Amino acid sequence: MAVPRFGLAGLALLLFLAWAGPARAESGHVSTAPTGAGDMPSASVQAPALELRPITEVEMRAVTPPVTREAAWAHARASAWLTALHRAVSAFPQRREIRMGAVAPAERLALAAQLYRAAAPPLADAPDAAKAAGSAEDSPLHVALSLTSRPQAGTELILALRNPELLALRHTLISETRDTLEIMDRHWPGGTAAVRGTVPAAKTPETAASPSERTKRDFRQARDWQRMGARLNGLWLAQAALDLTPEGWLTGADALSTLERAAREAPRSPTVRLLLAEAQLQRNLPQQSIESCTEALRLAPGSNLISGRARYIRALAHWRLQQLALAEDDLNAALHTRTPSTPQGAEQARRLRARGAVRMLRRNYPGMCADFSAACALGDCEGLAVARAQKYCRTRAATAPQSAPASLPPSFLAAPAGQIPENTEKQTPEPAQGNPMNSDKPDRPEGDPAS
Repeated sequence: MAVPRFGLAGLALLLFLAWAGPARAESGHVSTAPTGAGDMPSASVQAPALELRPITEVEMRAVTPPVTREAAWAHARASAWLTALHRAVSAFPQRREIRMGAVAPAERLALAAQLYRAAAPPLADAPDAAKAAGSAEDSPLHVALSLTSRPQAGTELILALRNPELLALRHTLISETRDTLEIMDRHWPGGTAAVRGTVPAAKTPETAASPSERTKRDFRQARDWQRMGARLNGLWLAQAALDLTPEGWLTGADALSTLERAAREAPRSPTVRLLLAEAQLQRNLPQQSIESCTEALRLAPGSNLISGRARYIRALAHWRLQQLALAEDDLNAALHTRTPSTPQGAEQARRLRARGAVRMLRRNYPGMCADFSAACALGDCEGLAVARAQKYCRTRAATAPQSAPASLPPSFLAAPAGQIPENTEKQTPEPAQGNPMNSDKPDRPEGDPAS
C-alpha cells in the first residue's frame, strides 16, 4: 500500500509551525508554566502588576573644541541613560521573579532597559544649547532623561526572563554604549566630560598649542568626535527598536527605517546589523537580510550570541530564496552554538521545527522525523502530529516512504502572505476533490506562512 503524499495544506501547516515564533500572551496574560525541556506553557493567567516609579537623570556637558555639540549631547544622553538604569536596578521591587531570574548585575541592568522606556529631548530643544555670544565655545548642554515604566510591566518582566536572547542583546547594546563612552572620556579635552560647578577646565597641551597646530589637529579630531557621537545615536536607536514581537522576533517590521538609520550611524555594531536583518526579513527582503547577517558575523567573529542568532535568521532568508542546502547548513550551526543564553524551550523547538521542515523539503525524512521528535521532547508536538497524520514518523519503515511529498510553489517562500512574486506564473486552482490533505492537485494556497 502506497504511503499518502503530503498534501499542500499539510505542507503549509508545517511551514507555518516552523516560521511562527513562540506564542506570546494576549494583552495582560502570560503563561505561568515552566518553559524548560519537556514542559511548555499551557495555561494563561493575569500577570501580577509591577509598579515601577519613574526616574529622571540630568547630565551637563561642556562643548569644548574639537568636541562637536552633537557628540557632547549624545555623550550626555548616553551617560544619563546608564546612570538612570543603575538607579532603576537599585529601586527594583523585591519580586521573586527578579531575585531568581536576574541574578547577575549585567542581567539586572538589561532587565531595567527592557522594563523602562527612555526619553530625552532632541538637541534642538536642549536648554542652553545656543552658542554663547562672543565665545569660541558653546555653553554647557543640559540633557534631562526620563525612564518610564512600559505598559503591562508585569507581563514584560515574565516574557523578558523567558527570552534570554532578548536580555543578552540588551546587555550587548549596553556594553557597546559603555565602551564608546569610555573611549570618548579618555580623549575628552580637559580630562573630563562632566561639567563640575563653575571651575574652568585646566589648560592642556592641546589647548596651549599654536593656532596652526590646533586647527590641523582639531579638524582631524572633530571628525572622530562626530563619528563617536553618531555611534552613540545609532546604539540608542537600536535599543528603542529592540522589542519582542508576538511572532517571536526581537524587532518588528515597522522598525526597518529606524534600524537602517542606526546601521548608518553605527556601522561597526554587530547587534545593530543583526536587528536590521530581522526587520529586513519581515519586510520580505531576504537577500538584504542575508547580507546584514553576514556583516554581523564578520563584525563579531568570536561572539556565539551573535553567531547563533545571525545564522538562524540567515537560514530563514535562504529558505525564502529556496536555497535549502544553505538554509540547513546555517540551521545546523545555529542549533549547535552554545552560549550562556542558549535558546531553551519554545525558541529551541522553533529552530528544530524550521530544520525539520527544510529537511522535509530536501526529502530527508529520517532527519525530518528526528527534528520533529526533538521539538516534541521540548513540549511542541504539532509538527510531529502533522507528520504522523500523513503517515510519516510512525515506524522506522515509514521514515523513508517511496512516494515523495508534493513540491512547493515559489510563492510559499518568496512572497509575503497573499502575494505572488512577479516572476511566478499564477496557477489556476482546480476544484478540490476529497480530502485536501491527500489531494495530488490541491488548490493554490491563499498565502505563504507568516514571517
